Amino acid sequence: MAAPTFWGRHGTYSPRPGNKVAILIDGQAAYKEISDAFNRAKKFIYLTISFGDQDFLLVPKTGETMFDILRSRRKDGVDVRMVVWQPADKNTQDTIPDPAPPGIPGVNKGPGSIQARWDKAKGYFGWYRSPHGHFEPFPVCFPEELGCHHQKTYIMDDGGDGFVAFVGGINPVQAYWDTPKHDSLDFRRIEPGKDRLKGLEKTPSLHDIFCSIKGPSVADVVANFVERYNGASIPHADVASDVTSQLTADQIPQAADGIEVLVLRTIAPKTYRSINDGDTGIRELYLKVLEAAGKGSLVYIENQYFFDHGIISEIHEAAKSGAKIIAILTSKPDEGTLTGKVERALEDIANYHEEFQLVAGHDNVALLTLGDSRPDPRPSGKIINSETYLHSKTMAVFGEDWTVMTGGSANIAFTSMWFHSEMNIAFMDTALIKNWVAQLWSEHLQTVSVKEAMDLIGKPQDAFNLFKDQAARNLAALQAGRMPEGRVYDWKTTNFPPREFDGIDLSALPTP
Repeated sequence: MAAPTFWGRHGTYSPRPGNKVAILIDGQAAYKEISDAFNRAKKFIYLTISFGDQDFLLVPKTGETMFDILRSRRKDGVDVRMVVWQPADKNTQDTIPDPAPPGIPGVNKGPGSIQARWDKAKGYFGWYRSPHGHFEPFPVCFPEELGCHHQKTYIMDDGGDGFVAFVGGINPVQAYWDTPKHDSLDFRRIEPGKDRLKGLEKTPSLHDIFCSIKGPSVADVVANFVERYNGASIPHADVASDVTSQLTADQIPQAADGIEVLVLRTIAPKTYRSINDGDTGIRELYLKVLEAAGKGSLVYIENQYFFDHGIISEIHEAAKSGAKIIAILTSKPDEGTLTGKVERALEDIANYHEEFQLVAGHDNVALLTLGDSRPDPRPSGKIINSETYLHSKTMAVFGEDWTVMTGGSANIAFTSMWFHSEMNIAFMDTALIKNWVAQLWSEHLQTVSVKEAMDLIGKPQDAFNLFKDQAARNLAALQAGRMPEGRVYDWKTTNFPPREFDGIDLSALPTP
């Protein structure tokens, strides 16, 4: 099946050839690359921020916050601008509302400062329909209070004649910074100055990815920023001017061995004048690719949520057609927060739906989650077991003679697919996708090398069995107090114990 078959008809942007793409797994790798890119830029740096922390350390050992670097680059003459989500409730955890009391130093303080605008999100009212009639349509009404500008992007010049964009899901919040070890006692995930043990008890390790792009598709990420920044609902027009010039795709040379990349979005209707009907390109891609997955196909999903009825219906259809589906999901998304309660209620509604029950019980579907285990440093001889929070929003589908991967900020959730502002990228380079999925599998399974994982990708039944079998063995080990062999567990039946770290001397542990 040729690539154009999968590209949607209703998205804002077109697929563009000649791009270099890299996947950056977990916060340590992603924010090291982003930090280096900040420091290379000489012309401009544009950011879209949803959740964020003014004191976020991109590279913890340097002690330099993201805003420290951005203020420094602005002093060097780099044009630094950001568009930030304005939550309906200014007390929303891990956000930077406007005004950010007592204000952010160096932001909107005159022509030589960082220019920032805040943007309120839209809600959604309309009919919720299955693309293929898998369920009866029903009306939904989500007020603006539940809306979110959920994109996370960074765009800049590379210090020369090129440009780079980062598109992903990792928020600039310290709890999102993590390494592939996902050590539950790695205190670099805790804000400086906070009680480390208490912070670690409240903060699970976290897995996520970012994608970097070099090539013509960077222009589409820029266009999204300009549209959102110039159209922001809190423009601060007295101190933050519009972006008057844009980077276009024809201004960026194609890489000779580059690949075709499609930039995808979700934008709520009536959010920006230039796209009054909104954009559901991410959902369209998911549906098209899953519809094409049949016998012999392998579908690999990582996602924080799992309650978009239409996508779940297509997973059901793919499983009926013989595709093997391995889905790694968050065990308790946003637990303890208002957002989590709302999203969990939506997930519960979806879970009782007929299609979900068929997916959850289908022989070709494995719904899994992640945990992490380490020796307990207290003189107990026990093991610390904890969840690894799955924040990644990634899907790779391996067909008989085609492969598609998408990743970014969009959850498998009605909110992300219909009215939260989201951004993903999609591409079809089989060799790259196999290598990156193999890296993810090696990290999660722990018992297979990247090379062995690449071989498994070509054997869907063997890969499916390995994930299912390890999940069962890991759960048995967890319940018996033994060290699990990997990090994969059954999504519904696994309950990780609470993190209780009293008496642990972090200073006695090896320096992370």
